[in-house]
Amino acid sequence: MPTFVGIDLGTTNSVVAARNAYGRPEVIANRDGRNITPSVIYFGSTPPAVGDEAKEWARLGNEQIASFFKPHMGSPLYRLRFDGRDYDATDLSALILGRLKEDAEAKLGSPVEHAVITVPAYFADAQRKATMEAGRLAGLDVRRIINEPTAAALAYGLQKSGVEETVLIYDLGGGTFDVTVARITPDEVAVLSTAGDRDLGGKDWDDLIATYLAEKFAADTGLDPLDDPVALNEVLTLAEQAKWTLSERTSARITIQIGQQRKSYELARAEFEVMTFALMDRTRRLTEEALEESGLTWKRLSGVLLVGGSTRMPMVRSYVKEMAGQDPRAGVNVDEVVALGAAIQAAIEAGEGADDARPRFTLGGKQPQYTLAGARKVVDVMSHSLGAVAVSPDGSSYVNDVIIRRNLPIPAEDRKVYLHETHGGRNEKLEIYLTQGESTRPLDCSVIGKYVFTGIRATDAEVRVDVAMSYDVNGVVQVHATQRDTGHALQMKVEAVPDDLSWLGLPPSFDPARAPADPTRIYLLMDVSASMAGTPLVEAQQAARAFLDKCDFTSTEVGLISFSDEVTLQAEATDNVRKVQAALARLEPDGTTNLSDAIELARQKLNRLDRTRYMVILTDGYPDAAESAAEQAARARGEGVEIVAIGMGDADLAYLRRLASTEEGSIFARQGELVGAFGHIARVIAEGGRSLRKLP
Repeated sequence: MPTFVGIDLGTTNSVVAARNAYGRPEVIANRDGRNITPSVIYFGSTPPAVGDEAKEWARLGNEQIASFFKPHMGSPLYRLRFDGRDYDATDLSALILGRLKEDAEAKLGSPVEHAVITVPAYFADAQRKATMEAGRLAGLDVRRIINEPTAAALAYGLQKSGVEETVLIYDLGGGTFDVTVARITPDEVAVLSTAGDRDLGGKDWDDLIATYLAEKFAADTGLDPLDDPVALNEVLTLAEQAKWTLSERTSARITIQIGQQRKSYELARAEFEVMTFALMDRTRRLTEEALEESGLTWKRLSGVLLVGGSTRMPMVRSYVKEMAGQDPRAGVNVDEVVALGAAIQAAIEAGEGADDARPRFTLGGKQPQYTLAGARKVVDVMSHSLGAVAVSPDGSSYVNDVIIRRNLPIPAEDRKVYLHETHGGRNEKLEIYLTQGESTRPLDCSVIGKYVFTGIRATDAEVRVDVAMSYDVNGVVQVHATQRDTGHALQMKVEAVPDDLSWLGLPPSFDPARAPADPTRIYLLMDVSASMAGTPLVEAQQAARAFLDKCDFTSTEVGLISFSDEVTLQAEATDNVRKVQAALARLEPDGTTNLSDAIELARQKLNRLDRTRYMVILTDGYPDAAESAAEQAARARGEGVEIVAIGMGDADLAYLRRLASTEEGSIFARQGELVGAFGHIARVIAEGGRSLRKLP
């Protein structure tokens, strides 16, 4: 009989589980006897090796390695090439799932055909569809996609008997972070709210250690590990090991050898925690967001569950205790709990029902006395609002028109009526751009699909079209449309979303026909004057990293210039993102604000006329020699450099507008808004940047 399994398809490690003979969910060990399979693939063998063997090849610096691809699920830009074939993240995930399927079949002695697969709660439509496709490619019938924190709540609920609790699940994995508030009762697990970041995980902690080690080694030996892929891989491996050592000890000793050069460094846990404070603070903000969305306070929670291997870091437990005012709940295996929850859901999907999925026990040969508690029903939510690009009521701009707001129970469906001009029958087509996000500005949201509806029948007046959208039980988007006056369903075709969406920042009358994107060179000009000390600089560094995360380094070079009394070229423009990240980590505040010389230096560096060129300026006050800085900015603009000016603290918006190329390119960010502002600018630049330029 085919077996239903639950699979935690993780960024760094994956786990498969199923009901055992006693009805309990149980992790299935792989062929190496381990419960956890590294999500790593080695293409130097036939067939490709998956798991521990592949991770060992990665540790040895082999380049035929694929790892950390889960964050790229659904991305058309992510491609790796091995043995003459291109693989996207879906293809690679299918290889991991296929290995888990084979191992489960070998242990269970029966075919594994059906699965419930978990995803980060913050995965959007494209990532969810890609996960289901990966399962199909692996030979699995994916019966359900379930959010990782929800699966953890299911497994936790199995341990409780007749207890009603409201818990917060803090899920920090290798590459993603989710936080969910859920109510657990004997009858159901009901998710109240969720928030998260699919670009935040344990690897970010690894990367900061790696940057720290690479800088020290380069300073001591003149050899920069960031310039050599094999050396970089060695440093990344050592960084991960150091992180785990620091979870057990108060310090770690790390020895790096590259060629004949060998150096050892001591890293204290306290130093590591200071180094990564900004990452912990990002989790705090998302946690508070989820709590606010649920309408609850810390005092009204029964407890906090830690999920994901990265929660083993002592700083996480301490930080959560400080936020919650109580210790996190114990007794949950942070590596396995998600797969166990998926196995429970798989049992329910198999039609066994909650009572069948909960084993009965007898006492002294008598009739069954009690059962282990488990949820009969899962009520989940989506962390992204679903909407469409529409024209504002006054016709002056495009807006994100939210149709299904986030944190509503799924499945969920709603509809909106849109007016459509047929122009006497010449326009029987309606284009709908679907969005996921909360901002009213479409460019601040993810445009997840372009749906083209045809067959609209002409009338003398405007046609009303009912556009219905829904999230199904897997969080996957469904769309259809009907012409209201005739009642007939319109034909639908899904087209690729254009690469350049910068026209969404322009008036609707603008013709969106655009030329192909040019290669791009960007210089970040970062204010490091004394007023930036402390939280402002931490937020600025965090925002700059978010900017880098959204840059396409296949066609973009980014450099970094800092300015205070002195102007320093921290990093030449490069397509090596780690070089810029390392330079960001070196920034130290001091002195006043010499913006004029910083602009002049950037202008000199932006002298390649074969590229689209940007300066992105961040300042928290009025600069020294303000008129000189404005003149330098005007000179740069005259040479074709596009300038974006972002202010915080005591910055003056009117002055920022004098620096920037357009009003859209001048932004004042309040505390907590800087990361979003930088992310928005990066997206606009990546999409062509038209709204940041002065149009002819």
